[in-house]
Amino acid sequence: MDTKGQGDVIVIKLADKSLELLKKCLERHNPSLISGIESSNSDSYTVDFYNELRGIVGDELCVRGLQANYEPNEYGLRLEALIDEIGRLFLYDRDK
Repeated sequence: MDTKGQGDVIVIKLADKSLELLKKCLERHNPSLISGIESSNSDSYTVDFYNELRGIVGDELCVRGLQANYEPNEYGLRLEALIDEIGRLFLYDRDK
């Protein structure tokens, strides 16, 4: 996982591809949060913030990630995996 951005800025702890996908979702659904996924202190992210990100990815899943039969398409499977990955950031990393 990539945890560092440019200089001393710490980027939310996601794999590069997951971070790109998250940014894509934010661009479509809440661009104002893009700057919020970078912080000088990644420990300052709250459970509410992580859940807000998960909700935005869920919105993208509903709009672009489902087939006509409401089963996830390939993009939807990637979004579901991202929702899980974001959840692991606060469910397990806070226990360390």
